[in-house]
Amino acid sequence: KRYLLLERQDQFAQALVSKLAGYALGRPLTMADRVDLEQLTTQFRKSDDRLWDLIQLLVGSDLFQAKL
Repeated sequence: KRYLLLERQDQFAQALVSKLAGYALGRPLTMADRVDLEQLTTQFRKSDDRLWDLIQLLVGSDLFQAKL
């Protein structure tokens, strides 16, 4: 846990965003989703890595809105 928090926090955040986005979209992610995922990850990190904020960011994103 300490190693992830100190050395791999960016990588962990990126993986969390990708996994949650894949689940929310109900489909595998593609290379076309990469830019949106990077933006979501950056916004997620700026919000101090709060899960609730990530959910709100994801639901409000173009990536999710295009699904509807």
